[in-house]
Amino acid sequence: MSKQDPDYEVGYGKPPKHSQFKKGRSGNPKGRPKGAKGVVASIKREMERKVTIREGGQEVTISKAEAVAKRILAKALSGDAGALKLLLQFDAEQMQQVEIDGEQSGQTILPDQTDEAVLQYFAQKVRENGFGSETNYKPKKNESDGGDP
Repeated sequence: MSKQDPDYEVGYGKPPKHSQFKKGRSGNPKGRPKGAKGVVASIKREMERKVTIREGGQEVTISKAEAVAKRILAKALSGDAGALKLLLQFDAEQMQQVEIDGEQSGQTILPDQTDEAVLQYFAQKVRENGFGSETNYKPKKNESDGGDP
């Protein structure tokens, strides 16, 4: 038998020194096989696959994810409360994500002074002439036309 450190006590959570992992060596040297994917990756891959459905008398090829979305939306429109609840939850999550993304970007797009001036000018012209009034608009003659107006 080999000499062991007299201060080292073998027991629960303390395996013998000779059976412990050596420094610099992985406990799982081969690692996960290359072909092994997680469940989420498998579901995503399956949802991306195409399926042919009949829509409006025509056959259309769409992803399975799109087919599921169409089915849920159709059920919600026909009055299925469960499908409607699912859609509303999804919509709320999307709106929340849009708000979070907007806050994180820290950018708020506000019109600058030039935009304000253009908008005020346009509003003044509309008030003076009426919206859609074409009496003041006369197209310029294009000399390349060659025809009479």
